[in-house]
Amino acid sequence: MDYQHPAHRLDAAVPARAWTDAFPVGNGHLGAMVFGHPVEDRLQINDIDVWRGRPGTRSLPADAGEAFRQARKAVLAGDLDRAETVSRRTQSGDEQMYQPFVDLVFRLQGFDTEPDEVHRRLDLAQAMASTEARIGELELRSETTASVPDDLLLDYRTASAPVDIELTVSSHHPQSVRTLGNGPGPSARLLGTLEVGAPEHPDAGGTTPIFHPAGFTECVHAAWVLEIHSDGVITTTPDGSVLITGARELETRFASATQFDLRGRLRVPDQSALEAATIQLLDAAVGRDRADLLDRAVAEHRRLYDRVRLDGLVPGAGRTRKSTEERIVELSVDPSRDARPEVILMANMGRYLQITGARGEHPPLTLQGLWNHEVSPPWKGGYTTNINLEMNYWGSGPGATTECAQGLAGWLEVLAEQGAAVASELYGAAGWTAHHNTDRWGYAGPAGVGGGKPRWSLWPLGGAWLTSTLVDVQRFRGEVPDPALVRLQEGTARFLLDLVIELPDGTLGTAPSTSPENILVTPDGEEHELHISTTSDIALIRMSLEDLMDLSSRGAKFPAELMNRTTEVLKRLPRERVLPSGLVAEWSSDYISDKDPTHRHQSHLIGLYPGRSIDLEATPELATAARRSLVARGLDSTGWSLAWRICLAARLGDGPLVEQYLRRALHPVGLEGDVETSMSAGGIYRTLLCAHPPFQIDGNFGFLAGVCEALLQSHRTISTGGPGTRLDLLPALPPRWDRGAVDGLGARGGLSVDLAWDPDGVQAVIHRQGPGPDVLSVEVVHGQIRRRVNLEAGASIALAL
Repeated sequence: MDYQHPAHRLDAAVPARAWTDAFPVGNGHLGAMVFGHPVEDRLQINDIDVWRGRPGTRSLPADAGEAFRQARKAVLAGDLDRAETVSRRTQSGDEQMYQPFVDLVFRLQGFDTEPDEVHRRLDLAQAMASTEARIGELELRSETTASVPDDLLLDYRTASAPVDIELTVSSHHPQSVRTLGNGPGPSARLLGTLEVGAPEHPDAGGTTPIFHPAGFTECVHAAWVLEIHSDGVITTTPDGSVLITGARELETRFASATQFDLRGRLRVPDQSALEAATIQLLDAAVGRDRADLLDRAVAEHRRLYDRVRLDGLVPGAGRTRKSTEERIVELSVDPSRDARPEVILMANMGRYLQITGARGEHPPLTLQGLWNHEVSPPWKGGYTTNINLEMNYWGSGPGATTECAQGLAGWLEVLAEQGAAVASELYGAAGWTAHHNTDRWGYAGPAGVGGGKPRWSLWPLGGAWLTSTLVDVQRFRGEVPDPALVRLQEGTARFLLDLVIELPDGTLGTAPSTSPENILVTPDGEEHELHISTTSDIALIRMSLEDLMDLSSRGAKFPAELMNRTTEVLKRLPRERVLPSGLVAEWSSDYISDKDPTHRHQSHLIGLYPGRSIDLEATPELATAARRSLVARGLDSTGWSLAWRICLAARLGDGPLVEQYLRRALHPVGLEGDVETSMSAGGIYRTLLCAHPPFQIDGNFGFLAGVCEALLQSHRTISTGGPGTRLDLLPALPPRWDRGAVDGLGARGGLSVDLAWDPDGVQAVIHRQGPGPDVLSVEVVHGQIRRRVNLEAGASIALAL
């Protein structure tokens, strides 16, 4: 892999001016936004376990179940006003908020001028944020990374002449800082302890930064340790700041921990044990010098990053000295310019954010991933399950980073445990459920405190969609389903089987029902949020129940009565419908319309992507209607919605439409604070972070998934009398992409695929990496060409098509 290729780096010629200008580094546990100012540099640090709240089940309102039954009765009777009013009585509080941790600030003493030169770089292949700067004759350099093997944030700084640096660690949360060890010298350690605090009310996530002291089991307590090495003299002060004098080199190592593990269990019994555990993280690295630590960190990052090579999409791409901002601005103003260099960079950025943001047994990626600087972040910085959390993991299979879903899998078990109580008490159902908003503690009830909008609050299909997402990630691994996943799927299925009711036309459906966050308009002009059996509800239920059947076919064991019930319900679920207008119906009545025809959610197209119920070959009429529906949504939307539209266009095999959405998704958005938060002006910030706006990371992962989907599709299966996968090569290639090469794309069945193509044909190499059956049958399709091959575990085959 050509690591010097501009597809593997972000560049900036000025220090970060806004938080979204900073470069993200992380290891799934610790993350930092690196601002890169040589005079006063800031590392804004996050620990993915630092949340408001605490473990424990949240209670539903006493009459929540009765309120749901009344809402169902009202909506079936056509009284939508009453249905929406009583549905608010099911709301059981707000999700908790993900919190910033600490700021580590380096202040260069004696300099108050702006630097003469600055070059910042985020090296995606090394997971390193670096800054080179000059102030007069003084040359400065810094490097920051986060290590997975050693669970440390590492920073190294050099100066061409001795300098004095003040170092401080501050937090939004109450903290105490003390020095560990002796007085002035070449090294020092600081220990910080802080308390995130309990929310003002135990069932309130809260929207204001109000904190109350609480005991060790009542809220998150955190400890951090900072180790400092320098060739200068290090002096600590009583307030916890540090002065380093006469330094040419400065190395810092940062470790942190909290008392709760992923499942909300205590890792340590008390505060002193927590501090000792944090110190131990640094002690474990005492024998390793900076070069050793860096080599270990880079090797582990590249173990995942090097699996996929996309830079061959632009054969012979040259070097560029332009900043990333210049590149995306030029692309936005020149419609004739080839977008491939920026598309590749954006896709690689998605893989980078996945690898650095989601590793190990830690809570899943939030709406902002691992990174957040606000005490009251947008949408509480938590988990939105009606598209956004799922999209965070769409790219992990095709992008060959399935390990990055480990935290999602562990956390879903927490969500399912609380969701079982909600399923029983609110819906009178078996199994488990989850609603639109949740948090790291597994809050599963309808969000809100009586004033929440039904169109997002009363949506019980979060558990189904999340489990389907995890099932699909597992398909890419090619493994026999693990017991935890089987339990999750069984619980999801049992809830859905109890949720559906018989409708007057004899089909099965849901009531009340929403099309997430959308508003319907009745023929008499009234606006409502609840109705009966929306298209998205049925598509998700079908997808989840078919997942159960698929898991069973691959070796999972489910009770016979559950399999029989699932088979019968699947027969009675209606298919998507085409309206007289030629669009896919979003609501169960042909006479209902959308208040906003360009709405950011495409929930009625879930069956197309990520589902499989709308297919170009199997359901061509529906596929045609889906394309019309997608085009009708328009080219302007939020950043994450544009990413979804790329995936939908790719699944439709429409290369020109894919290219349009790719270019629109790369639209540059101004500084946070300089633009009004918008529901329709999305794109990317200077650092390619997805802009809703504000920043929302799911669009980065959806963009990656869309690019992969245009190059390779593996969602179709083949009927061979045994296990099989179909590979569609280059199914939605944008017109300009007439030649290129990619390596290592992930495919379902535990496959990895290398592709090279030009106008004369396609060369493909298929590697079988996953376990599974002794022999896997693979059908390879490119246009009208079809080939069938059989692959044993560990085997590879080359094909020319």
